[in-house]
Amino acid sequence: MVPLSGEANEGLGIFAPLIAVWLAWQRRHILKALPRRTDPHGLWLLMAGALLAFLSHWLVLRFPLAVSLACVVAGSVWWLLGREWATRVWFPLLLLVAIAPLPLDLVGTIAFRLQNIVARLATFLIGVLGVPVGRDGVTLWINGHAVQVNEACSGWHAFSAAVWLFLVLLYWQRPNRGWCWLTISLLLLPLAVFANTLRVTTVALGIAFHQNWVTASPWHELIGMVYFLGLASVLMHWLMVSEGQRRKELLPPLSPLPHTPSKQALWAWSVGMWLLCGAALTGGWQSQHAMTALCPPTFPMRLGNWVRAQVHDDDTADGEWFAQATYRSPDGKTHAHALLHLPLSATQFPKRLLTLWLGKGYEMVGSRTVTVRMPTRSVPVQLVRFTRANEQAIVAVTYLHPTQAAASPITARLGRIWEQLRYKVPRPWVTVGVAAPDEVSALMLEEALVAEVDRWLQSL
Repeated sequence: MVPLSGEANEGLGIFAPLIAVWLAWQRRHILKALPRRTDPHGLWLLMAGALLAFLSHWLVLRFPLAVSLACVVAGSVWWLLGREWATRVWFPLLLLVAIAPLPLDLVGTIAFRLQNIVARLATFLIGVLGVPVGRDGVTLWINGHAVQVNEACSGWHAFSAAVWLFLVLLYWQRPNRGWCWLTISLLLLPLAVFANTLRVTTVALGIAFHQNWVTASPWHELIGMVYFLGLASVLMHWLMVSEGQRRKELLPPLSPLPHTPSKQALWAWSVGMWLLCGAALTGGWQSQHAMTALCPPTFPMRLGNWVRAQVHDDDTADGEWFAQATYRSPDGKTHAHALLHLPLSATQFPKRLLTLWLGKGYEMVGSRTVTVRMPTRSVPVQLVRFTRANEQAIVAVTYLHPTQAAASPITARLGRIWEQLRYKVPRPWVTVGVAAPDEVSALMLEEALVAEVDRWLQSL
């Protein structure tokens, strides 16, 4: 089965359907007055949702599975009860999408960009207040102390945790106020970013004035909550009260007594249920499949004239293999890190190695793609420069397949998904990465490691 929610602050999990049912129950008097007329157009949405559910189970994708659930339920309501019913409960149906978190690659990309924004804004505010401050990447320097803006300080966590709650409150109190929905959608993320900017600024000022308690838990977390909840309360008060008292909703004219669904509708419902059961069974069987037993590649003793100093392998119990090694330069003064990642089960995908550096507080300041020539093919390599404080890291990464190569994890994932659709069990995609202090060393080590992994892939 596919886990629906892996991040508590990104999806509502089991609470989403419960809240959706409660919101629909709040409108029960209006819904009872609506006519019940079967509409064949709803069958198309039902079938599309069933197909998406089948593909999501097959490929073990969480977020599309949540979207398919909303489509199946909406299509069923539309087909059996009519379009007007589906229109009246559009938000409870949409809320089902919140069961699963957004794709982690998308979340990571957004959050890391927000880290840089918060770091830059906080540096500006601290400087305006007359406190000497230096910034290197996402690290602020105050009186010799480092204040790192990590992912939790980006504002994304606060936004993702609050956005559905705010939309539920608006639907409950102002269901017909379109401008409220638009305003909350446009302002809530900047509000979260600004609240975390104030949080980082407060922590930095506390350090500047020797109030180190602001960096300790739970005060550090409480400062962010106070700023965000305070600003959010002002926004909600403006949205909910500025127009005055809420007008009572007018009931539509009563229609004739509702009739029972036709035999045609029942047949369509049965077909949809069979499709869902088939998708669940097939997807459940498929999700247990893994690639054939593989002996993972190994790090060579030498990469060019660099000597391997240390190796660390993770076990494969969780369906993936991840290993890293340290290489020492010929003069022994410089070290570089090599990393390999191999998904072994249907639930794992090629790893975005750049996240490792971004998560440690580095700032991405440059990126380009170069081509490495192998005896059998050309391999694109993404070359990225990171900085943190006075440190610099050049990261070279590529994604290798027996017949393909990609510089982007998205391309590698799509290639793996396509193979999984065609052959049920995809061939291996290996993430190959090197981090070195300079570009020449990174490219040389990456080329040597890619050659080793390519030989391993061609031997399968």
